Amino acid sequence: MFPFNEQNAKKQAFVDSARAEREQREQQRIKQKQEQKLSQSAIVIQKIFRKHLNKKQNFENLRNLWDIDYDFSVDNNNSNDNSLNSLEILSCAKLLFAFFNPKKDNARFSHLCKLILSTTTQYSSNKGDQPNKIVIPFHYLLLKEHYVKLTLNLMKEILWRCIERIVGYTNENNNNNSKTNSLYLSGTEIVFLIYFLDPKFYTIKGNLSISTLLSQHLILFHNFLLQKGFYILIGSGMFLRVDSLLTLKSRSMKVKLSKDDEKKLESTKKWISACLICCLLLLDTNSGGSNLQTFSEHYSEKNKLIMFITHIMSVPCLLSSLDDNSLDIFKKYNIPLKIIDMMHNNDSLLQILNGLTGNNAIFLMGNIVELVSRSGLISLSINETQSNMKKEDYTNSSTQQFHVFIEIITSLLQHCQNFVSSKKSNMHYHYHPIFKWYSGKNDSNIPNSYFNLVINQLECLWQRSFILKSFNHVLEFKSITKDSLKSRKKNSFSDKKVSLVSSKVTIYAVETQIVCRLYISLSKLFDDQKHDITMNLTYFPNLVPCLWKFLMCLGPKGNMEIFLTDSVIKDPEREPLMGILELFCECCSFFLLTTDDEDLYDIQIPFSIENDIIPMSVFFNNFCFALLSHSQPEGYPPTIFESARRVLFQLHLKDSRRSFSEGENIWLLIKDPKKSLPKSLKDLFKNKKSSSDNKDQMGMSFLERIRDNDPMSIKILNLLPHTIPFETRLDIFRDYLKKSIPTYSDATAITIKVRRAHVLDDGYKQLGGLIPAKIKGRIRVKFVNETGAEEDGVDQGGPFKEFITQLIAEAFDPSDPSCGLFAVTDKSLLYPNHRNTSTKITLYSFLGKMIARAIQEGILVDVQFVGFFLSKMTGRAVFLEDLIGLDDELWKNLMFLKKYDGNAEDLGLYFAIDEEIDGKVISKDLRGGGSRMLVTNNNKIEYLYYMADYKLNQQTKEQTRAFIDGFKSMISENWIRIFSPPELQRVLSGEDTDWEISDLRKYTAYHDGYFDQHISIRHFWSILEEMNSKDKSAFLKFVTSCSKPPLGGFRYLQPQFTIRMISSDLDSNQPRSRLSVLKKSLFSSKSGSKGRLPMSSTCFNLLKLPSYTQKSIMKEKLKYAINSNTGFELS
Repeated sequence: MFPFNEQNAKKQAFVDSARAEREQREQQRIKQKQEQKLSQSAIVIQKIFRKHLNKKQNFENLRNLWDIDYDFSVDNNNSNDNSLNSLEILSCAKLLFAFFNPKKDNARFSHLCKLILSTTTQYSSNKGDQPNKIVIPFHYLLLKEHYVKLTLNLMKEILWRCIERIVGYTNENNNNNSKTNSLYLSGTEIVFLIYFLDPKFYTIKGNLSISTLLSQHLILFHNFLLQKGFYILIGSGMFLRVDSLLTLKSRSMKVKLSKDDEKKLESTKKWISACLICCLLLLDTNSGGSNLQTFSEHYSEKNKLIMFITHIMSVPCLLSSLDDNSLDIFKKYNIPLKIIDMMHNNDSLLQILNGLTGNNAIFLMGNIVELVSRSGLISLSINETQSNMKKEDYTNSSTQQFHVFIEIITSLLQHCQNFVSSKKSNMHYHYHPIFKWYSGKNDSNIPNSYFNLVINQLECLWQRSFILKSFNHVLEFKSITKDSLKSRKKNSFSDKKVSLVSSKVTIYAVETQIVCRLYISLSKLFDDQKHDITMNLTYFPNLVPCLWKFLMCLGPKGNMEIFLTDSVIKDPEREPLMGILELFCECCSFFLLTTDDEDLYDIQIPFSIENDIIPMSVFFNNFCFALLSHSQPEGYPPTIFESARRVLFQLHLKDSRRSFSEGENIWLLIKDPKKSLPKSLKDLFKNKKSSSDNKDQMGMSFLERIRDNDPMSIKILNLLPHTIPFETRLDIFRDYLKKSIPTYSDATAITIKVRRAHVLDDGYKQLGGLIPAKIKGRIRVKFVNETGAEEDGVDQGGPFKEFITQLIAEAFDPSDPSCGLFAVTDKSLLYPNHRNTSTKITLYSFLGKMIARAIQEGILVDVQFVGFFLSKMTGRAVFLEDLIGLDDELWKNLMFLKKYDGNAEDLGLYFAIDEEIDGKVISKDLRGGGSRMLVTNNNKIEYLYYMADYKLNQQTKEQTRAFIDGFKSMISENWIRIFSPPELQRVLSGEDTDWEISDLRKYTAYHDGYFDQHISIRHFWSILEEMNSKDKSAFLKFVTSCSKPPLGGFRYLQPQFTIRMISSDLDSNQPRSRLSVLKKSLFSSKSGSKGRLPMSSTCFNLLKLPSYTQKSIMKEKLKYAINSNTGFELS
């Protein structure tokens, strides 16, 4: 066994040794091979390096040879007079490009360009000793068969090198960011390009064949440059020069430029003009007598113009950098009309848009607008337009070009919209100065100032002259009468007249929808400018009423029926004329805000109640309802719905404040929600998906559908609540409140201690920091008297009602200077006090929660809010008339300005307001730059809007927002918005009308011996029946703490009104047995005391009434009690 193991061990050792030796030999072989490779690589590198050194040396030798042969010196590159002919220059060019390096040979290249230019007729000079020397132009070598190929290739190379040279920097060795490196602005290369790209230079008079041959070579040059990216490279160079020029211009507005900067400014202008000429020369295919387009196979005039538009016209603010001389270059080549014609073609427009990002598109748009405006195509003054409006020639080429221009701008705006989002997302994550959130490439090289400049370029689109030209046909349009639309007499002349008017309406409708689409697109894209755009349109004289009259004439029947057809309602986005209605809605919603009651109801200018306001109200009511009925139950209505609903709500609110419908209810569409739906509305609630119980559901009433959570019914309730009777909405709201209030639990109840003299402070300190869910829960209140002791009694809801009633009374008491949260108008209406500091903002939020809690508990609060504050709570608009009572002096001044017939500039008003804050008068701008903007006749209505907006919206913005946020945290805003502002006031504080005694009696409970036919109770009801409205209100306030009855009657009074019998004796406070109560009830003493007054516990809606023996005594005591606020006590 052991000998065998020893032998195996020796064998294993031998094998291991052999393996180690083999691996060692393999490693040596690999090492040798690597060393061999390194050696060979070193040899190759040495060869290459020696070759490079030789080549470099050869290049240096060639440079020296070239300098000597062609009399060139780097120190003096303005070389000596030229005595070389074209063939010698050809050899010179060939040799130069054999060693050409842009970093070393730019000066030599400029010298070459001078040599070639010297052969041309324009640049050649006859020397005194050689007066008869004939100079053959260099490009004539293209006519010689032996030299044509070499000349053609060299010319292509020279032209491209010229382009690279002129768009770069003067010193190619320097980094672009280096201070020592400056942009190339002037030199021989620019002259060379202009000369050899001009078709006229290749035309020989009287020799058509030679001209044709040279023109063919020119087309080859053009095609070569275009293929290499001519317009792209020129565009990049132009961006740098425009940036430099605008920077210098901006600096010149602040300080005087140095001589070097002035020289640089002029050189930059010349560079831009020269490069524009080069760009336009490639487009000029018909110059020089030969039609170059005939020989152009690769690049048609269309393709070249598309490239020019895409890469040159999209250079940021290019047109803003051009002076009038440069602009004349565009006019010379008829570029404005060429661009309009090209982009009017759908295929061409699509090609252009496909090559543009959002930034490119907006800069292209700005340049086109400024180009067309400055070239005189649309820059008409108002007087010029008004004089032209008398000519009824709407089919001329100028008008057509104008509307084509509008369509082009609209297409660019819609293209930009593809890159834009109002919210940040995975695609739109770049913040953009104009677009907000942008999905395109965010070019950091474009400074933000450029986006301000492009807005300045586009501003002319919403200036008065452009608006007037855009809508001149609408402003001068004479509407068709209703009689002519309803019936046409057999009279042939009358039929022809109506037919002509109808055809004119059709033409105008097409033009108007083009213009309206432009302004809708502008408003959607430019959110910061949307307000100015809409304001300029809205307050352009007579535009809004003229648009309405024009809309009333559209369609075969007129009267807006075209917008109520099934095809339009089902898919409003496809209706071309919908843009007119949408723009009208946007403008009308602003217009109504500043239309005062005198204009609307008394003067009825510009709208007539009968002919305009009522038909407008009926249309928008039906239109919105129809749109909603055809939308998906779970989806959103079409875009036009929100704009139309805004106008509808404003009309409804005006009617609810001061009725213009004369008792006729034009708003209700679901008139009896407790009955089954009428046949006309049943289709509205058909489910898109068939269901087995659909037939059973058809018989359900609207109210039942709401309670069954039908999505379409809820949608109508939320979006068009005024179409449903107020009583029904109130019932629905009460159902919601019952479901929204959490179930009370003693374990989760909150107990607070409140000092009677400090209800607001103690309540805020203990409840102000709680979340809304806690405030909605059970809250127990323990009152602390003046001695600091807790009052006896168990809170079963009464003390909480008293707490919240007193808290609200204290908080909304304008006479209390220590609080001062709310100010009061002359009519005792409350609104947030803007003079309160930000430290009390959270208190407003707390009060909003308390008001909401009172609504949830069914507690009526005796608080009357001003109209504009209620409008904000319900999400409605505020009107100019809301200033009445808030600031009567301001209202009178604004009305004086509105009616002022003289020159408003004489009043010296500006878009600013002076306000006293902490004893200092501070001036605030009503709009951007308002302190420098004078109020004129043209903008005085805008001034009214901004002033009213400041007083009603901006001045109390923080306080109002805090209050409403607190309110909404308790009751969802969707439920509050089902009420109009006046209706919400009724929900808060009850009906502002007289009430029936019989209704209160019907829902009254009796305790401690009283019953309905008790003699004292009969006297009591008889006394109430005899009271006037004032005393009845005082009685309600005495027993419930609110002077108004609850909505829907006393059945909704919580807790129920109760009358309790108390002893007539002043000192009788002992408990009574049931027997004594029965005796007192049946055998009332006839000698009862005359001294004791009735008492109440408002927290329980409880009246404690002594059993008076005589009606006269009861009447005297009751009236005294309710009018002197005596007799209150806590039960």
